[in-house]
Amino acid sequence: MFLSRIFNNKDPATIYQPKEMKDIEAFFKSFSEGEVNIDKAEKLSTIAGAHRILTNSIASLPVNIMRKIGGERQNVDHYLSTMLKLRSNPYMTPFMIKKIIISQGFWHGTGFCYIGRDTNGRINELIPLPSSGHTRYIYPGTGILWYSFSVESENPFRTVLTRKFMESELLIYRFECYDGFEGRGILDLAKEAIITDYMAQGYQKKFFKNGARISGIVELPGEASDETREIVRKDFEAMAHGMDNAYRVAVLDLGMKYTQLGLSQSDSQFIETREFTVNEVSRFTGIPAYMLQGGKQSYQSNEQQQLDFVMNTLTPHIVQIEQEWAYKLFTERERTEGYYLKLNEAALLRGDNKTRAEYYQKMVGLGIYNQDECRALEDMSPLPDGTGSDYWMSKNYDTINNIKKGNNPK
Repeated sequence: MFLSRIFNNKDPATIYQPKEMKDIEAFFKSFSEGEVNIDKAEKLSTIAGAHRILTNSIASLPVNIMRKIGGERQNVDHYLSTMLKLRSNPYMTPFMIKKIIISQGFWHGTGFCYIGRDTNGRINELIPLPSSGHTRYIYPGTGILWYSFSVESENPFRTVLTRKFMESELLIYRFECYDGFEGRGILDLAKEAIITDYMAQGYQKKFFKNGARISGIVELPGEASDETREIVRKDFEAMAHGMDNAYRVAVLDLGMKYTQLGLSQSDSQFIETREFTVNEVSRFTGIPAYMLQGGKQSYQSNEQQQLDFVMNTLTPHIVQIEQEWAYKLFTERERTEGYYLKLNEAALLRGDNKTRAEYYQKMVGLGIYNQDECRALEDMSPLPDGTGSDYWMSKNYDTINNIKKGNNPK
């Protein structure tokens, strides 16, 4: 396990603690209906869909290293470029790093990533850390914020390795937060909705397992011994239990009578309950219900719907990541020199050919983009001899420089 490279060391901040048997038993013990955990939640299609949409959307955003020089903003090369665009550590791509951090925040409220440095203090890798079970405290005397993480070792003794990190050594992402420190995840925020949907799904499974038949009572005339009752019950279940026996006709003799108990799925508003969960998860995550395959489809265009999703759902997460990563990954001098990070959300707003052509036409006509910049957005090479580097605007359609000089249009 690659985490052993940061946990298996002789740093005095690392504590070796044997794992007690009761902890192992508790880990494998079945959870009660009132408990919420990832194993339960991820089996619910609404929760799994929300997790997939949020983590994949943010993880797929390209990270650009930018520099502001005066009024100009440049996409520049930096030694961190390879780590942020190609490989974040020997085992993971930048996509996977971002996905894990967002995933940990989605479930547990906070996602962490260790900033590895070489002997010269230069950043050489990013390693995501497990959020479950972390602790936060302020070191007495210094006021420095520390975080403690634990992982299970691979040795036969099943020891737990614990290491402490200063806040400055970690990239931190919070799914939801009210105090600036403690993150709140979906397992906490949507606990009741998850429990309700999980129980509804369990009911559905049992309902169809019983041949889409709800329970009932077989009445016998007179008194019957316990043995007779058990025989009748087993015979009736053998006849009616399971999908293969669905819709079979029961023949009751000796004055026996069957009375149905419980509510049907329609009477218990089963479908409405599952749909309510979709709306609840949509409210908690900000992901539109239609993206979770629920609710009513909007009459907006696909482009407008995607824009709403990016602006109203993803932008707060994107801004948080940009600010946190820029502060932790760049030195104070680099920040002073204008370096910052930009997650390019335009990658999620890429329209069809007709829409993009109209957009580029307007941007070039207003002098905002030049032709080479539009070609770069389409992964095309610049026009030869620098002919695509001029900016144009509409005063009889000429270059900005000629318009400024008062020359006649070419």
